[in-house]
Amino acid sequence: MPLPEKIGRYKVEAELGRGGMATVYRAFDPRFDREVAIKVLPREMMHDPQFRSRFEREIKMIAQLEHPSIVPVYDVGEEDEQPYFVMRFMMGGSLSNMIEQGSIPLAETAQIIGKIAQGLAYAHRKGIIHRDLKPDNILFDENGEPFISDFGVAKLSESTSNLTGSGVIGTPAYMSPEQAQGAPIDMRSDVYGLGVIVYQMLTGRQPYSADTPMGVVVKHITDPVPEILTVLPNLPPEVDRVIKTAMAKNRDERYSNTIELAKALNMAAFGNTGDLTFSASAGISARLKPLPSSQLSRRQTTGLVVAGVVLLVGVAGFFLLRNQLFTAHNPTATPVATIEVALPTQTPTLNTVTEPAFAPACSAGVAFPLPEAKETNAQCRQKIPYTSAAISPNAEFKVLSAEGKCILAGKDNEKQVLSCTGPDFLEMQIQVCAPPPLTDADLAKCPADSTFNAENSCCVAVPPAEAGCVMLEIKLKGCN
Repeated sequence: MPLPEKIGRYKVEAELGRGGMATVYRAFDPRFDREVAIKVLPREMMHDPQFRSRFEREIKMIAQLEHPSIVPVYDVGEEDEQPYFVMRFMMGGSLSNMIEQGSIPLAETAQIIGKIAQGLAYAHRKGIIHRDLKPDNILFDENGEPFISDFGVAKLSESTSNLTGSGVIGTPAYMSPEQAQGAPIDMRSDVYGLGVIVYQMLTGRQPYSADTPMGVVVKHITDPVPEILTVLPNLPPEVDRVIKTAMAKNRDERYSNTIELAKALNMAAFGNTGDLTFSASAGISARLKPLPSSQLSRRQTTGLVVAGVVLLVGVAGFFLLRNQLFTAHNPTATPVATIEVALPTQTPTLNTVTEPAFAPACSAGVAFPLPEAKETNAQCRQKIPYTSAAISPNAEFKVLSAEGKCILAGKDNEKQVLSCTGPDFLEMQIQVCAPPPLTDADLAKCPADSTFNAENSCCVAVPPAEAGCVMLEIKLKGCN
């Protein structure tokens, strides 16, 4: 099939993949100057109105999912009666690509699974089951952050099958026993698939193999869960229990949700469960980087030294007074000349610590460059208010409104695009910062309530945590 030149406004560059459900292209969006991935229904299947209807339901379902660990949808459209939707193009490849390079260490596996588990938990809270979890559907962005893709298999094909035409949907190597038998499924089917992925990440191979896809399916239904310690005997024994629990044949014996699986894997890898929750808002808001501990310790150390010297002088004074009083009542006592001689040696140390060589204060016109931050588009989707905001490319953001949520949705003309939501009419405050780079030496040049300005060699009267920050205030629309 020839490569289409354009789909809507998007210039098609290459075909990324083709499956039973759709074809995926890499394309360029001239409006926002960015690479995207476009998923379209194969034209040869347009004669099936039920299939097209399922595809349209998939689009609506995916558009509802907004989470930092789920590939975001940018646009939906139709070209020559061929529906498509546009997603973020994930430049970091897939988990399959990573596994092809070799098995993944336990700590890294736990970190990836923790983020994926939170995205799945978010979808599960909305009543959406992935049904086709596999390494091909876990993609990475340019920063190495994992995302879940292709929720489209969920509830798409009650009458179309990847295997036998019996209505069984999914990939045989990752399919839960109940799904393989066509039984009703719930979130614990995704728990099973995630357990299979954990096994494959750690070992570099799938837990079951057979000559045919149906043979693999039968093993998922009947064969015991493989002992991972026979493949990797140096793993903590807890890892084997994690996999066996996640892949239990009876779903009542599995972890009740993906978060519990991730916590158990964290415990095996790190000795603690980590900061994982089943909340829909987990991981939604980006956070500003805290002030480096090395910079904090410099000021804290200075304060401690001053306090210590003052304490030392006080102690010496106490003993001096004590000895003088003692001498007054005991004329024959030994003079306290040693104390009197020791005191002057402390004085220079006290002076050098309490009088640091701070840089001069900046004049009123000196300030740090501020990042751009502005609201660009407000809309309602399924009676839920959303708004977009554009911020400078290297800026960080923090949502200060407890009920508001923002995620980084992409780039537009080299600016970062935020997608924010919350209750109707919520007045959101978003702190956007492009902090100046600070070293320990720079920080020591100014008091705690000031920040060093390297360009002018002076101290700007603003705390380091607020340097280079602006406040973006937006009000969400009323959509009910």
